[in-house]
Amino acid sequence: MTSVEFRHRYVEIEENNNPLMKRVKQNVYCSYRRVWKFWAYHLPILKFIKYYKLKEYLFSDILTGLTIGIMHIPQALAFGMLTSVKVENGLYTSLWPILFYVIFGTSPHISMGTSAVICMVTAGVVDMQAEVFKSNNQHLFHAHLANANGTMQNATTIEWTDIPEFMDFKENVAMNIALFSGLILIFMGMFRLGFITFYFSVSFFSGFTSGAAVHIATSQMPALLGIAVKRYSGPFKIVYTYRDIFLAITTVKVATILISIICIVILLAVKELNERFKHKLKAPIPIELIVVIIATIASYVSKFDENYDVAVVGAIPNTIPAPVLPDITGVQYYLGDCFVVAILIFSNTIAMAKICAKKHNYELNDNQEIYAYGICNFASSFFKCFPSAVAPPRSMILSSMNARTTISGLFSALLMLLVILAISELFFFLPKAALASIILVALKGLFVQMTDARRFWKINKYDFIIWLCTITSVVFIDIDFGLGIGLAISLLTVVFQSQRASAMRLMKYNPNFRTVRSIQKLYSLSPVKIFVYKSNIFFANAEMFRSKLYSATVNPRKFVKLLNKKKEIDANKKDTEKITQNGANATKKISTISTESGLSNASPVFTSLSLEDSISSPNVESFASQLDNVEANPIHLDSAYVCLPPPSHVLSLGSIDTIQSLETIDSGFDEISHPKQLLSEYMRTRVIILEMACVNYIDASGCNLIVHIHKEYSKLGIRLLLAGISEDVSKTLKHSGAFDAIPKDDLYPDLTDAIVSADEYVLQPSKADLSPTSHSVSFTDEEAAEESYVVHL
Repeated sequence: MTSVEFRHRYVEIEENNNPLMKRVKQNVYCSYRRVWKFWAYHLPILKFIKYYKLKEYLFSDILTGLTIGIMHIPQALAFGMLTSVKVENGLYTSLWPILFYVIFGTSPHISMGTSAVICMVTAGVVDMQAEVFKSNNQHLFHAHLANANGTMQNATTIEWTDIPEFMDFKENVAMNIALFSGLILIFMGMFRLGFITFYFSVSFFSGFTSGAAVHIATSQMPALLGIAVKRYSGPFKIVYTYRDIFLAITTVKVATILISIICIVILLAVKELNERFKHKLKAPIPIELIVVIIATIASYVSKFDENYDVAVVGAIPNTIPAPVLPDITGVQYYLGDCFVVAILIFSNTIAMAKICAKKHNYELNDNQEIYAYGICNFASSFFKCFPSAVAPPRSMILSSMNARTTISGLFSALLMLLVILAISELFFFLPKAALASIILVALKGLFVQMTDARRFWKINKYDFIIWLCTITSVVFIDIDFGLGIGLAISLLTVVFQSQRASAMRLMKYNPNFRTVRSIQKLYSLSPVKIFVYKSNIFFANAEMFRSKLYSATVNPRKFVKLLNKKKEIDANKKDTEKITQNGANATKKISTISTESGLSNASPVFTSLSLEDSISSPNVESFASQLDNVEANPIHLDSAYVCLPPPSHVLSLGSIDTIQSLETIDSGFDEISHPKQLLSEYMRTRVIILEMACVNYIDASGCNLIVHIHKEYSKLGIRLLLAGISEDVSKTLKHSGAFDAIPKDDLYPDLTDAIVSADEYVLQPSKADLSPTSHSVSFTDEEAAEESYVVHL
């Protein structure tokens, strides 16, 4: 490249290396803004209160809070029974975690409380420890048996669940699990260990949650049939449970079966109506609560427990217990199970939070979220709560009703407090079969999810092996064993497939194209961005791939948030306050060439663009002087080079020019850092080429990721091209249905063809001149979910 050609394409940026003490003085200081950001980071409720718009947010928060509170009531009763503890523990778990998340949580769409999978895992640990308690305390059973005989009661009706000491022990075990799971989550937040969930593939979670659904349904069969069977724990417990169910099948109670069938039919029918007309209904019909109320009234009027021997919930205390310290004796025997529960809480809840954050265009603070989950479980354990997590149905309702802040949880908690203090006694006659029906119907999504096996077989045989091994081990061995086996199989398949990489002989062609690797800092203003990822794309690195792609090109989620904030500014016609930067930042000025918009024959004018600051006024002398510096000084490898920008017709963003004057957009609950940098990067990007020649393996998680990244860039008018896809990767993408969403015109056999096509596309008369604000850039529920397993929980 000649000197003249080089200076018209690149400009050297001088690096300013400040002394250490100067950098310390610039960054170590105290100010009101820094103090506020510290406390607002650790107590997000302060930020919500500061920016709370009473007239705009209050009614929405009250409505969504009461709606979710109504959903909490039947779930609290049902999942308290599912967890194998007292029913009132479910009510407490639907109160205190909500309050703690209001203070420490950052997502207004996360509903902490009871969760089916977490309850089932907790119940497995509780029952295992309960067996130990039974073997060591047989004298308690004999004492209560003798007391029953002394009071002329039928001794055969005495069970361990009728012994207060036994239920108190189970309650204490559940409290300990919540306590230590919370501590583990807090430590995970301190040491940034959230990446552990990256090693859980989609096929693993699908198999695990489907297997857990089988256990949950099995645990409710005795209540649905009106029979009494022993609760087993440990390996093969599901086999022993069904053996006992078939042995006791002659003792089923017809009245209980009729109640179960009626409740299940009503629940399925109304839930189908809720799903079909969800876009027309302002709030879903609270059918679970309706079933609970009707079943309770019918049981009270007809005396189901006396006349038909139907099991009922019984007495529920109407008081809030004082905080107590759990007895940690023997916790060392199930500390490993606490770690499993903590991982499941974090992975399920953060997955749901990311779905909601994507749909509503806000950034999620992962570190603060993991602290919030830890505090919710740790602190609530002192109030007789078992482990809590997100319930996707509740969160999806919060998302669809557009909850504004976490303060909506305050109204849910107030409703639960009212239920505990004033209404809980009325549930005495509630049939347990009605609660079991609610639990069974709630598992519908997880049972439907089992059909994923066929899809995994088509996409990738490794994914199918992971799914099959996980669900088999979870169902036939146990949940905690299945989790470990599934994770081990997932990691083994990664090792195995990496050793079976295909190799072939290539013919030499196109020797002129090569990748420049000697220049480490290359800042390109070309409208075509090329991204090369030299690794396979699978569940363990899918999120890392997304993060690197966004940081190297354009982050579509941040830009959607930027556009929505600008719309809000325009709608309210308010001037955004300028935020000045504290400390002296070194300004790195580079020169760019742009064309005046609207004048096709206009001569180019020079403008100065800072990588860290705003676009300043035209300055021809600055550009000329920097070009002179290029001639006078040799090029250093440690310098950064900037390529000339594309023509201004690449994308016109005149409607959001006011954003360029800001350093940070404070949107109230979270900030958009460096919006001008994001804007300028977007204006310089028309096409992104994803070079996949080095990718010889992709799984279901990777296919799903590619599809949704393509959709996200398409939302912003950026074209994503895939180049160099191998035959195996192409087959996997085809079987996953990726090519139904990605047009064939965006696929190229090699990078050279993709670059030629991209250059031709850029030079075409642009139909993308319209501002992206002219059409919707929000994400739908399906796009936000990205086919995540968590929506089926």
